[in-house]
Amino acid sequence: MENLSSQAKRSISGGVFGMFVDTFDVYLPALVLPAAMTYFLPPSMSPATSVTVSTLLFCVSLLGRPIGGLVFGNLSDRVGRKRVTLVSAGGFTACTLLISVLPGYSSWGIAVVVVFALLRLVNGVFLGGGYAAPIPLAFEHSPRHLRGLVGGLIAAAAPAAFLVISLIQVLALRQLPKADFLSWGWRLPFFLGVLLGIGYFVHYLRVGEGNESYWAARRAERRQPVRELFTRGNAKALLQVFLLTSGYWFAAQMAVSLLPSLLTGELHQSATNVALLTLVGSVFTIFSVIGFAVLGQRIGRRKVLLGVGVAITVVTALTFALMVHFAEARTGFLAVAVMGIIANALTSGPLGALITYLNERFPLSVRSTGYSVGYTFGLILPGLYSVWLLGLGHLMPYAYGPVVLIVLGGVLMTFAVRSGPETKEIDSLTTDARVAERELQA
Repeated sequence: MENLSSQAKRSISGGVFGMFVDTFDVYLPALVLPAAMTYFLPPSMSPATSVTVSTLLFCVSLLGRPIGGLVFGNLSDRVGRKRVTLVSAGGFTACTLLISVLPGYSSWGIAVVVVFALLRLVNGVFLGGGYAAPIPLAFEHSPRHLRGLVGGLIAAAAPAAFLVISLIQVLALRQLPKADFLSWGWRLPFFLGVLLGIGYFVHYLRVGEGNESYWAARRAERRQPVRELFTRGNAKALLQVFLLTSGYWFAAQMAVSLLPSLLTGELHQSATNVALLTLVGSVFTIFSVIGFAVLGQRIGRRKVLLGVGVAITVVTALTFALMVHFAEARTGFLAVAVMGIIANALTSGPLGALITYLNERFPLSVRSTGYSVGYTFGLILPGLYSVWLLGLGHLMPYAYGPVVLIVLGGVLMTFAVRSGPETKEIDSLTTDARVAERELQA
């Protein structure tokens, strides 16, 4: 990347930083709260209910992101990427700060869970803006031959955030008495999230918008990109992207988001061991993400995503089921960890190829709107996974319910990829919409 301009380097590094901050902020409850839920909930609550509340506190943020994706994506395509990024960064940083100073159940009772959920919902709206602007901006500054690598580096920031959260939690759980961890130790990752948000804001103050004349003309037109998104050509791409991301997130929420709560709460594994699993799994996933993204640049992103969809349907489902079996049979945590790491790395691996593909599916005039709406609206049904799991719990053991959703996700993902085009040959992401459409159809 040595031949890139300084603005291109700042935009790409901003995309990487943005994905890191977003993932750090979104997944804090999924990774930290399982070990600290007794601070927010009455001690008489059952383990299954505690897991459900923990996952709901995580899920409400996912449900807020489609709202943010729609609002901020439309703004980003109207007024420019940089302005939207700065508003988004300020909003989610403030929400994280408020969460980090919340009192516990002993002070506010069950009301603290309600306030926590509301803050996470608002936080999710602002985080939706984090998808809408900085990631498309990074790809628009990337030459065609580097887009796969850029997508891999951006996506690899997600497991890197998991690694940092897990490392902080492992150190806190090992070094702090349980009472101290429940009182203030769980707050440490949230305080770090606030500092990261401030750094993210400052970084984007120095990032250029790109084609200033283009954005000046867009602002003068007063057009609504969200309306353009639902025209015939764009609407077809949006439907395919929605099915693709819905499938991906059904599988990813099980193998990534739910896994710590399930192992800690329902399967009674040590919180420290689970944090170590997440930490080691994040290292494997970083290499997996970059590897899949680079492979997609060589053989095509469609081929990679199609192969991964099939693998998720079979391999991820099998390894997740084995992980649950080993945990219930008390086989030993090593066997549990190996299965969990495989399921995690395989499911998270295609993220770099996926976000590159999604940005290439939409022309410049509606890219932020299409990418953010497709990406975040695909989170809605998977984001309600705690509801689906409770329903499946009436038909089968609760711990095996995620296997059904993983298979569903793999099937949806495979179908969606088969119905869409290859995109890696699009020459420039800043070309006129009609040129990009012709390149997609070639």
